[in-house]
Amino acid sequence: MVASIGSSRGTYLISMIFRFILLAILLAFFCNVIVIEAFTTPHITSSIHHTTSTSTQHNAGFMDDLSKFFGGLGVGNDGIDEQNDIAEVDGVYTGSKRIITVPSKSMKAGGLRLYCNLYLMGLQNTPEDGCWKASKADDSEVNLRYKDLSGSIIIRFTDDGITVDRLGSAPSNKYLMHESVILNGFLDELKAIVFDGDISEANRLLTLVDDNDIEKNREAISFG
Repeated sequence: MVASIGSSRGTYLISMIFRFILLAILLAFFCNVIVIEAFTTPHITSSIHHTTSTSTQHNAGFMDDLSKFFGGLGVGNDGIDEQNDIAEVDGVYTGSKRIITVPSKSMKAGGLRLYCNLYLMGLQNTPEDGCWKASKADDSEVNLRYKDLSGSIIIRFTDDGITVDRLGSAPSNKYLMHESVILNGFLDELKAIVFDGDISEANRLLTLVDDNDIEKNREAISFG
């Protein structure tokens, strides 16, 4: 009888010890998980946040650069024209074609530029509404970008005269037709400045090296 009671107590004691060990293992495992999460979760969250932040910054930078490149010609004085991002070679933008050159014998630069700038900025709806978007980086250059983005007109005023370039490797036929209208009108304005009215040569805004230069340039812009 005493042996039986002692055996039961031994079995009970062993069972309790086993449960205690199992409970200790589970408790240790649970605490370890909490510690691991405490150290790893902020790191993971920080890494995700850093990656997302970096990606967002890169995307924003790319879109900003893209906006500057394509905004170019039409941003007016709120930004730098597209041509300013294109390398210049001997005063001509890479990718542009010289179509008009009017050498000057004398030029009252300030008055001529102001007059021509106002005239050119007023052509944005010629010959159709909204077909051109005008902008200028400074008083020496006016840009007219066509609505289909196939080409732009770049009019520049230098100490040697006036030049007009076409920027665009494959201008549309409609662009070429409307470009012809714009540039023929511009040449008419220059002709009036040079020849119209009873004004002495010394007082004119522009005089030419060759009086036939304006008409010679019309051949380069005739469409057909």
